[in-house]
Amino acid sequence: MSEPLYPNYLPNRPEGFHPTVDVPYFDAEEPGLRADPAKPHLTKAGVVIDHITPRIGSEVAGVQLTSLTAEGLDEVALLAAERGVLVFRDQDFADVGFDKQREIVSHYGPLHQHPTMGYPEGTGPEFHVVYADEKAGNLRNLLGPRTSYDLWHIDQTFTPNTPSTTFFWVLEKPASGGGDTAFTSLTHAYAALSPAFRGTLASLRLLHTSASVGEVARLGTERALREAVSTTHPLVIRHPVTREPSLFVNPAMARAVEGFLPEESEHLLKFLHEHIRSLDFGCRVKWEPRTVVVWDQRCTAHTAVPDFRDGERRHMVRMIPYGTRPAPAFPELHTTPQ
Repeated sequence: MSEPLYPNYLPNRPEGFHPTVDVPYFDAEEPGLRADPAKPHLTKAGVVIDHITPRIGSEVAGVQLTSLTAEGLDEVALLAAERGVLVFRDQDFADVGFDKQREIVSHYGPLHQHPTMGYPEGTGPEFHVVYADEKAGNLRNLLGPRTSYDLWHIDQTFTPNTPSTTFFWVLEKPASGGGDTAFTSLTHAYAALSPAFRGTLASLRLLHTSASVGEVARLGTERALREAVSTTHPLVIRHPVTREPSLFVNPAMARAVEGFLPEESEHLLKFLHEHIRSLDFGCRVKWEPRTVVVWDQRCTAHTAVPDFRDGERRHMVRMIPYGTRPAPAFPELHTTPQ
């Protein structure tokens, strides 16, 4: 097989796996709230915004992320909150170096430190390298024998503050195609429910745990449970920027409805997990060289599509900033979490 195009971004974890970091609650800002609603940096002459679907996803042409001012980066946060997913093509982001990449994504908040994923040598676990080749395997290996291999989730929702405006960029895509990422709008998934069913969900809270499907597969059940970090969030949250209600369900990490018996919880979550997979609320992003995807994790879930040929290289990097604590869409029905 050929050599990687970006060998300095190969995943390393010289110190081995770390326990999951239990990040305590902190006051956080929302850059999207600082943004000019007119978004002058994203609506100026030469910029084209093309919606992937009416409900979710936009491709933004004519903007170079690394050249945006702080005000322009705030506008990206606002547009990501409104559209869920933004796709930027022809970017130089992969080539500007670790320091610049860290600086840009840190604009949106403190960066998550992943306990298990590899990172480029000379950096740290705020860089999450997603890598597949003939030796490393891919999502299919992680999940074991199954009939399908999607893994819908929101990243790292087990702490009081949760991920916000997340960056994911491609270094090398599979040679024969495939390896897309699919996204679904949790805002529109909520809106599609009947008023009566929305009323049933309004006061519920979900337990989120770091003992996810992926972490159990990597660490083993015993260690994953022993080191688990957990918290509860409202099942229906109000987005901190758009103020719209959104289903905050996470099939990989949110496992139990607070106060429900196990069978009741499993029954409700099974329906919701199937519901958010609907193509009515989703879009699929095809990776091309020099693509950066930015999405808001408070209103959007995602999954890799590991349909590329076994042994082919797929090389990506993700960086996750923390935002505010998810607030209930209906605060009058909730007590304040401690």
